[in-house]
Amino acid sequence: MRPRLALLAACVLTMATTPESAHAQRDLPPEKGGLTYELGMPPIYKGRAGFELGWSRPAGDSDLAGFYTLGLARDLGSPVVGIAALRLEGYIGLTSEDLDGGGRALFEIPSFHLGLGVDYDGPDDVLDPIYTLDLPLRRGGLFGRGSTLAIRWLPSRDQSFSVGVNVPLWGRNLGATRPRADHVRLDRREPRRLEADAAGIGDELAPVLADLAERATWVCRLAQPFAEPGGADPVAAMAPIVADLRAHLDSTSQRFPDGHTLPAEIAAYHRTLALAFALAAGQDAGREAQLARRARAILLEEVLLPYNALLGQRKTNDSLVGMVAIAQSEFARWVLGERDLAPGAARRVFFVFQTLCDILEARRQELRQRWEDSRLVWLPLQLALTPDQHDTQAELDDLVARAAGRPFTRHNRVWYVVNEEFQWEMARSVRAAEDYHVLWVHDYRGRNGDGDPDALAFGHTVNYLEALCERVAAYDDVGKLPQYFLFLDQHYFEVNGSRLFLRLLLDPLGHQLSLPADFADWEDRIRALQDRLRAAVDASQLLRMRASQYGRRWLENQIKVHVSVTNPADPSFFSWHVAGILPVPDNLMRDHRKIAFYDVTEQDPYRGMALFTGMGIGEHYVGAGWEDRAIMIQGPGALAVKDAARELLQNQGYAPHEIPYPLRRVARPVSYQASLAREAAANATGGMGDRGGVLQLHNETGFHDKPINASKAVLYSLLPPGSVLQVPDSLWQSYVYASLLAGSTLRGCRVLVIAPTRDTAPSAAAPTLARAHGLLGRLIAFSGGMERHLRDQGGRLEVGLYAPRQGVADIAGRFEQALANRPAWAGEIFPPNPTARRAALGVAALLDSLGHEEAYLAGDDDARPKIHLKANFLASGAGWQALLARPELASLIREYAAYQARQVSGRGGGEARPDVRDVPERLSAAWLALIENLMADLDPARREELIYYFSVGSTNMDYRSMVMDGEVQVLVGGWQALSGFLDFLLLPGLCEWVETRDQLDALLPPPGALTRHLAGLMKLSL
Repeated sequence: MRPRLALLAACVLTMATTPESAHAQRDLPPEKGGLTYELGMPPIYKGRAGFELGWSRPAGDSDLAGFYTLGLARDLGSPVVGIAALRLEGYIGLTSEDLDGGGRALFEIPSFHLGLGVDYDGPDDVLDPIYTLDLPLRRGGLFGRGSTLAIRWLPSRDQSFSVGVNVPLWGRNLGATRPRADHVRLDRREPRRLEADAAGIGDELAPVLADLAERATWVCRLAQPFAEPGGADPVAAMAPIVADLRAHLDSTSQRFPDGHTLPAEIAAYHRTLALAFALAAGQDAGREAQLARRARAILLEEVLLPYNALLGQRKTNDSLVGMVAIAQSEFARWVLGERDLAPGAARRVFFVFQTLCDILEARRQELRQRWEDSRLVWLPLQLALTPDQHDTQAELDDLVARAAGRPFTRHNRVWYVVNEEFQWEMARSVRAAEDYHVLWVHDYRGRNGDGDPDALAFGHTVNYLEALCERVAAYDDVGKLPQYFLFLDQHYFEVNGSRLFLRLLLDPLGHQLSLPADFADWEDRIRALQDRLRAAVDASQLLRMRASQYGRRWLENQIKVHVSVTNPADPSFFSWHVAGILPVPDNLMRDHRKIAFYDVTEQDPYRGMALFTGMGIGEHYVGAGWEDRAIMIQGPGALAVKDAARELLQNQGYAPHEIPYPLRRVARPVSYQASLAREAAANATGGMGDRGGVLQLHNETGFHDKPINASKAVLYSLLPPGSVLQVPDSLWQSYVYASLLAGSTLRGCRVLVIAPTRDTAPSAAAPTLARAHGLLGRLIAFSGGMERHLRDQGGRLEVGLYAPRQGVADIAGRFEQALANRPAWAGEIFPPNPTARRAALGVAALLDSLGHEEAYLAGDDDARPKIHLKANFLASGAGWQALLARPELASLIREYAAYQARQVSGRGGGEARPDVRDVPERLSAAWLALIENLMADLDPARREELIYYFSVGSTNMDYRSMVMDGEVQVLVGGWQALSGFLDFLLLPGLCEWVETRDQLDALLPPPGALTRHLAGLMKLSL
């Protein structure tokens, strides 16, 4: 390469590998002049520089050329979709030894790295078509920072071409906002095997081990009875599966006199394993229970839990062999420590364990083949657990925590929030924050569905400005300002026009909000607040003094909301495994979490608050037509949200010194445990005792950890027979979860799957509804085809479509519909309680006597709420029946209805609105009376049978939530889970329960063949 060309190339390569800023700022807290780092909003115009080296043939000659390029681009539509962009680019350099230059106008498809346009060569005055290809080649860019290999081809210019490097010029943390790998690489050790001859295995043991493999096969098949059978007709698709299952279940023998049921197969598997160890131990037979118990414990700890923890993540070297090597080593160490084993027995015992590991790997291969994707494989924990090891709250809590890799926390305060009350609690939290506040949400709408400025987002923006005014006015007294943070994924930021209000929050002292003429009063209100804020800044002596020392930039950094639009569009991160069709950018993966929290700190677990919900900030999340839930946590269970926020920023490329001070980890003081002890003592005085545990889990965006998946799979597959599982969702599409739930019905669980109709679906896109129709139709076919077998075990699988006949605020109407809606099977799950029924029938009269004012006076009768509910309620059979049988349930229903009415009937501003934490004394007393009397009537053994779980969050029952999006789930176990009990007692009555394909088609019309096929191809990304 000629010297001048080499110098140009070196300059560009230096740009590609140089950090954004060469100036390191001293890491200081804000009160000492430190600046808070933020991602801000993505640039509308994107600059790019590069260097190209190639052959230039503009006039028939063939010369070596080198050009420095500089361009500016703008996306047409959402940059996250990246389907169209326009770029203008100039270039200058050398052709041979002559100065050369020109310009280009390009139409680009960023997601596919393609471009086409025209190239003008200045010295030769020629205009020719040009085709471009910009390949990152590796995730994050050729040299990092989103840099690409640039290929340019001008066929009509005598096949001129060039190859070079392009580097984005601005945009924070480019090439650092996604993981470098799109997979988890499993260890491919090759552990040395003990052969049967060397182990001294006789003819007696071989058939037992073969039978063990057969039993394990059927445990896997029955625990997950189907994958995703293809076909337009759900009944026809499920027919071969149902026929195979029925044939096996109905077959009998001396060992299986009642048929090969799932409980019988599980029991036979564990008996066979014990027998294999007994035969291997020889004269030490009688120790088989101890050997089998230890083998199962090691298998669970070293193989099943580690592998299942990766549910939702793509695996390379997909195999158990690396985990098996550890398990076999641990088992061998334990066996060798058993000095009383007879000579040769240790080898035979180890051979049995080795065979058990082989069986697991064979089952994994079968499941991988069934699901056709390593992300969707779940190995049944029944292969290492006997039923008595997962039939209490404590046992299930432990298993969920181990599978998710995070412990439950105790001594929390929990509040259940219904529908739009989240909006009021969110507004309150902003005003209550003293140190910091975080709104981490997928949706902060600039414009509503009609294209007008969104009223609810405007209200929250006003609330932020008022909070800033109040805190600045108090600055001289307290000496600090809360820091306000807003994290918002770029996908929703672009779709909903969030720039409109976020520009103002980023620069409340200087930005001029511009709204349509019809909203002049909104503009006036904002300007008045801005004037008030500026006046408060001018009136603060301390603030002005510090600004004089730290500078105007510091002041503007303090008086604002720190907006970070996360997961910015970056086509340099791409994979074949985003949508499963083509190599497309990670941009399809979104942060779907909806969280607000403030002042959460390790210094005091009961300071601050965390709110988790399925809602965003926008008009359509409120009113009579939106069914949603949220949960508020105070205590140790809230602390994980601070860790998750810090992890989010680290995943977005933040360096340690850039993490905002309030979100950094703080050591727990010596008084921390004393705070928990005081809370525990207060609860004991109240009569409830241990209220249960809280577990907060986050699926990180993209190819990161997905612990929510494992926690769900544990509960869906292990709750004891007789349990009731209510699983509503707006996007019911995951066959993995559906199959696990169906498997539990074969053990005797009662499962209620609830999905929207076409009219009540928040997302009514044709592919989405096609996926839901296919899955629900297959569940109906499974339930109908297996009806006798489910009934024999006491199990049920029912499919309900949410179809209320009134708005969400019509409490009396909801009770009336629920009481009148009694499907034939309702008595099996909802046994009669005459006292409670009379109380429910009297709700309308009760609300009239309280002077209940309807919250939605206009149009409420015609409202058809959309179900956006992302909450589950799960209870053991004993726990469910114990609640429904209590006479105290009547007073609880009355008090809860009054409490709900108090919430939905408030029509004043935020301060006048009732606080959900202000739980009426009579409602608290009713809960305590029910729990205390229930516990008093049960002996200790029966109390162990009471199991309750309740979850709220953002995660859907679809593949996108499993494998792609950032999600949050708060799982509450024990007595505190009952905060959602009455809500879920009412919910089934608001559904139409379908038992046939025709009933399903009437409420959720079947898709056409093309839609169904396309939906199947896009199933991971819907």
